[in-house]
Amino acid sequence: MTQNEKGITLLEVLLSMVILSIVLLTIVNFFPQMGRMNTYNGEKMKAVNVARGELAAWKESDSLDTPPSHYIKNEGTDPHHYHYFTSTIDGFKVKVTIDKQSDLDTTGSPSPTKAHQLLIQVLEDQKIVSETYGYIMVHD
Repeated sequence: MTQNEKGITLLEVLLSMVILSIVLLTIVNFFPQMGRMNTYNGEKMKAVNVARGELAAWKESDSLDTPPSHYIKNEGTDPHHYHYFTSTIDGFKVKVTIDKQSDLDTTGSPSPTKAHQLLIQVLEDQKIVSETYGYIMVHD
């Protein structure tokens, strides 16, 4: 007695469908995660560009007390040692902290210059998304 073994059984079909479904569901679950990650990275990139642009705007200024026009001066935690400014740019809150103590003092030279460290923080929902440091050069 020989059996005809051509074709596949119902059990084999069901088992292959279950395995295929598990593989496809695993792959499909990655797409929403990738979308969220792309959105997060896009927001982070916008925040980095805001920080870089504001650093450039502050570097063009040559005074610690006269910020770019869209900033408001605030009282911070240590007003004797730092200047504090805030602004809202492209939906981000921007905080700028400038050290009143100069890291470079060239008094006595033909063009006296002082370099004050500045910290720019870009926040979204009270969380720091990006921050950068730089110097503002003040000519006396």
